[in-house]
Amino acid sequence: MQQENTLVGKKVAILIANGFEQSHMTSLHKCLVDSGAEVKIVSPEKGVVNSWHNGTWGHFFPSNAFLPTSMSFHFDAVIVPGGERHVNRLCSDPQTARFMRGFMEDNKPVALFEEAVKVIAVDDLLDTRTVAAAEAVAENVTASNGIVKDEPVIVDDMLVTATGEIDPLVERFMDNIREYEPEAWEAA
Repeated sequence: MQQENTLVGKKVAILIANGFEQSHMTSLHKCLVDSGAEVKIVSPEKGVVNSWHNGTWGHFFPSNAFLPTSMSFHFDAVIVPGGERHVNRLCSDPQTARFMRGFMEDNKPVALFEEAVKVIAVDDLLDTRTVAAAEAVAENVTASNGIVKDEPVIVDDMLVTATGEIDPLVERFMDNIREYEPEAWEAA
């Protein structure tokens, strides 16, 4: 995936908590950095965040933005990798809903991988949106009036969701970031 310097000047949040899937994180982080994006790891954990890898705790990653003090207007886009442990942790934190609501209401690029769709299955954020979701969270999606399709990647406006391989999700997410035009009030 050759995307060198196509996202220069764009600020992308990777939202994670302890227990995120390490293989998802390393792949997407590398693609975004290689494309020139300014990437910040946003987390409810201060300092470092511990990944989950092959059924056990994996590497630590530095968190450089604290979720309770982060706002969607600080970023052009957000991506949330998979991992049941970290998704459950994010869903239990009301700051996650606040943070994600800002992206969804402003129709900014959002990418959610596998179980991560659950982080927007609150209130009306998924209302009539079509998503790809891990089987484990499909019930949460339909309970939130979302529509689950059995396809590897679904693009619904600026929302990209996927299951299976993360690279197609990241590629389409990067396309959305390049295509995104902020509202006039937002750009000011």
